[in-house]
Amino acid sequence: MKKPNNTLFMLKFAVKYVPSFCFWTILEGVVWGCIHSFTSVVFVKTLFDKIEHNSPFSEILIFVSLVAIFLIFASIFYQWYWKFIEPKARQELHKRMQEKLYKKAVALDLACYDNPKFYNDFVWAINEADERTIAICEHIGKIINRLISSIVIVSILFTVDLWIVAAVCVSVGITVVLNILRTKIQFNRDNEIKPFQRKAEYIGRVHYLVDYAKEIRMGHAEDILVRDFDLSVKNIISTTKRYGLRMFLISFVRSFSTSMLFDVVILVLLVYKMMIEKSISLGDFAATIGAMWKLFWQINNLMDFFAKFKEHNLYAEKFRVFLNYKPTVCNAENCTDCNFSINTLELKNVSFSYPETDKKIINNLSMTIKSGEKIALVGYNGAGKSTLVKLLLRLYDASAGDILINGQKIQNFTLESYRNKFGTVFQDFQIYAADIAENVLSDEYKDTDKNRVLSALAYSKFDDKLSSLPNGIHTTLTKEFDENGTNLSGGEAQKIAIARIFAKPCEIVILDEPSSALDPISEYELNKTLMTAFDKTVIIISHRLSTTRMADMIYMLEEGQIIEQGSHDELMCLNGKYAEMFKKQSEKYNL
Repeated sequence: MKKPNNTLFMLKFAVKYVPSFCFWTILEGVVWGCIHSFTSVVFVKTLFDKIEHNSPFSEILIFVSLVAIFLIFASIFYQWYWKFIEPKARQELHKRMQEKLYKKAVALDLACYDNPKFYNDFVWAINEADERTIAICEHIGKIINRLISSIVIVSILFTVDLWIVAAVCVSVGITVVLNILRTKIQFNRDNEIKPFQRKAEYIGRVHYLVDYAKEIRMGHAEDILVRDFDLSVKNIISTTKRYGLRMFLISFVRSFSTSMLFDVVILVLLVYKMMIEKSISLGDFAATIGAMWKLFWQINNLMDFFAKFKEHNLYAEKFRVFLNYKPTVCNAENCTDCNFSINTLELKNVSFSYPETDKKIINNLSMTIKSGEKIALVGYNGAGKSTLVKLLLRLYDASAGDILINGQKIQNFTLESYRNKFGTVFQDFQIYAADIAENVLSDEYKDTDKNRVLSALAYSKFDDKLSSLPNGIHTTLTKEFDENGTNLSGGEAQKIAIARIFAKPCEIVILDEPSSALDPISEYELNKTLMTAFDKTVIIISHRLSTTRMADMIYMLEEGQIIEQGSHDELMCLNGKYAEMFKKQSEKYNL
C-alpha cells in the first residue's frame, strides 16, 4: 500500500486557508528565479561581451541602468512580499489551524494524555503545525526559484561546454544521496532528543510558573531539578555527539567532492578552452565562472530544499496521526440528544482498567442514584472514587458493564448533551486567565447572565470577596496578562470553581474534594447548601467525613468495589470500615 504524502496533506491547509499566499509565494519564486539567472549569467556575459567588442560607453550605461531599474522594482516586490504578505498569511494560517487543533484536542480521549508518545506528538502538532505548513509553501517557492534559475544557467552552460554540465551532474548526484542520508540521521537524532528536551523544558517551567514559586523556595527540590536538568542536557549532548560524527562525515564528503570538482576540474577546463583552444570569449569565461558558482549554490540549495521536504514529510506524519486520531469515547451511530430529565443514574456490573494495564480500578460495581438524591463516595486513596466519576462523566468508557440513565445506555446519547446534564468541580480545578464572570460561566458572558453569575457566587460564599473588588464580576483573575488582575487564595479560587455548578443549568452535580481549600465555616455552609437547599442530584467525594455525613446514601469503596453502603447513622451502627475511618478523623478534633 502506497504511503500517503503527508507534505501534500499539510499543503492542502494552506491552499484552503490562505490561497492568495500560495499564489504570491509561487510568483515570488518565479520572479527571483529569473533575477538570479539573469544577474549572475546573462547580465555578466552581455556586459563583458560589450566591453570585449568595444561597445560605446553610453550603450553600456543604458543597459546597466535598465537592469538597475528592473532590480529596484523586483526589490520592492520582494520587500512587500516578506514584510506584508508573508506575516499576514502566517498569522491567518496560525489562527485557522490552531482553532482546528484546539477542537481536535477537546475531542481526544482522556487516555491520550496518559500515552507519552502520543502526548509528545500532540504537543508538537499544537506548537509547530502551522509553522511547518508555512515552511512547506515557502520552500515550494524556493524550489521554483532555484529550478528556473538552474534551468536557465544550465541552458547557457550547454552552449559553452558539455563537460561542465557533466561535472555539475556528478556533484548533484553526490549531494542528493548525502542529503537524504543526512535528513534521516537528523530525524532519528531529533526523535531521540525530544524526551530529554521535554524534561529540560519542564524544569524550566517549574522555575518560572507561579504554581511552584512557594514550594521550590521552602524545600530542596531545586537540587533534584538541577540534577534532572543536568542529566537531560548530558543525554542531549551524548545523543548529539553520537549522531554528530555521522553528520560530520557526510558533510565533509559532500563539501570535498563538490569543491574539488568546482575549484579544480572546471576551472582548469575553462582556462584551457580560453587560452589554448580559444573556443570561448572573455564574456563566456566570466559568465561561466559566475554561472558555475551560482549553479553550484542553486543546485545544492535546491537539494537542501528537497531534503527539507523529506523532513517535512516525516514530521508531518505526527500532525496527520494526531488529526486523524479517532476517539473511542465518541458519539455512536444513531445516538440522540439527551433532552429529558434524568430520573435514575444506574451503574450495572461496571468494571474498568486504564489502557495498557490489567489492574481493575473499578471491579464489578453496581449502584443506583435517584433524582434529587445526595450521595457520597468515600474510601482511602486508590479506592477508585475519582475514576468512577470519570466513568459517570463519560471521560472514559467502562471496560465491562453498563451505565444507564432512565434505563438507557449513556452511549445512546450525544456526548455534549449527556455531559451538559452534569456540573462538576474537580479536585484539581483550574482558574482561567479571564474575568470572574467568564470563569463562573466557563463561557462567554452576556449582560443577561449577570444575575445568574451573582447568584452563583453568593451560593458559593464568594460575595464578600466580590464586594471588595472594584470591577466586580469583571475583575480579571491572575496577573499573567493583566497587571491589574487579581490573584486569589486557594479557598477563594475554589469558591469560583464551586460557583460554576450553581451557574450551570444541570441536573446532576459532581464534586471531587470540593472543600479541600475552604475554612471550616465555609465548608459547613457549602455542605448545608448542597445537602439541604439544593434541588439537584449531588454526588460528592471527600476525605472529610464531616462533609459526607449529611448525605442520603454513603458508599464506602475499596479496590474498586462497594464494601459498605447506607446513611451515616446506619454505617456507624454497622461499625465497619466507614465507622473506623470516621472515628479516626473525629479523634483529631477531640484531642
